Amino acid sequence: MVEQDISMSQSKKDNVIFNDIYKNAYYVITGKLHIEDLIEYNGCVLPFEPYTNIEDIEEDVYTEIIDHFIETEEYEKCAVIKRIKDSIYNKKNS
Repeated sequence: MVEQDISMSQSKKDNVIFNDIYKNAYYVITGKLHIEDLIEYNGCVLPFEPYTNIEDIEEDVYTEIIDHFIETEEYEKCAVIKRIKDSIYNKKNS
């Protein structure tokens, strides 16, 4: 029983960490926060290299971020990231 409680609390901690990672990505990609601000605030955990230009972030990273916001039902953030992804990759594929 104690092991189950520990596992559940670790799972909740993991969810919080992943949520922070994807929210950090959202704020950086949309320009709402700069990397330096995140470093001061929470150490800047991102699913991509911190100083990467948003046009150089791999397409599957954008997909991961979108999938996360679908899962957490944050559809506005999902739509914003999708628009940015589409504008970048439609240009690259043209």
